[in-house]
Amino acid sequence: MILLTIILALVLVHYRVPLTSLQSDNWFHTWLEKVSGWTVATKFPAGRLLLALALPVVGLWLLLDLLAGIPFLLLLVIELGVLLYSFGRGDLPAQLGTLQSDLQRGDSQAAFHVGEQLSADKSRIVAFDLPSLAQELRRRVAYAYFEHYLAVIFWGLVGGVAAALLYRLSVLYRSALVQSLAESAEGEPGFSGYLQLRTASGWLTFLEWLPLGLSGLVLSLVGQFGAGLSRLTPRWCSGRASAQVLQDFVDDALAYPGDSEARSKADIAASCGNIAGLFKRVLVFWLCLLAVGLIL
Repeated sequence: MILLTIILALVLVHYRVPLTSLQSDNWFHTWLEKVSGWTVATKFPAGRLLLALALPVVGLWLLLDLLAGIPFLLLLVIELGVLLYSFGRGDLPAQLGTLQSDLQRGDSQAAFHVGEQLSADKSRIVAFDLPSLAQELRRRVAYAYFEHYLAVIFWGLVGGVAAALLYRLSVLYRSALVQSLAESAEGEPGFSGYLQLRTASGWLTFLEWLPLGLSGLVLSLVGQFGAGLSRLTPRWCSGRASAQVLQDFVDDALAYPGDSEARSKADIAASCGNIAGLFKRVLVFWLCLLAVGLIL
């Protein structure tokens, strides 16, 4: 059923069905506040992470197991809803269109704002010149497609919608910690907060490692064919952040000469558009494979 669920979810995303109401995260933030008050969550750095993520995911898994005997269409609707919830937040094509429009107008302040919204944790962009701005925006656009869709699809295939939900909640958990630390009084949340963030970041990196390697392989097939294959494994196992490794994969797939070639904001807009087109081909590639798997 998961193959059909993913195909339907990608079709709905392609036609840009509004998901704002479905993807409300108020329940998760309320759950985090409740878990934060438990003793085990305050004494152990990984305690809050384990409780915040494991209980909802295990609960969903048990619920789906209990509902295994219900009509197929009803179960399909439930799993489709969970998978759509697990996709990334916001209308990514619309955000990218706004970013390109701002860059083409030369409106750096607006482009900075949209670029920050592309990040799951809404982190600030630090760029003092055109090459660094190009690098940061291209990295965010590439990682946004990975975080919105590719990692979710991968874990959906591996462990069903419960695994896809685990990935999304892991992203939301880390984002909540980043924003909490940024908003802390006097900017001194204490060592415990930073320790929890490091634990959450390490867990998310672990979840992204396998889908990152698969994405690098697919990018080398749908982009500049075979480009970067010889460097795929060393980059994949380099221990760097997922977004940095993914940017290297994308640069190879597009035969990108380097951010020093960005001579204007319009050039940056064009390169971001190229990245979007590349990932659309990746999604089509995955969709074709899923369709073949469903037929077989």
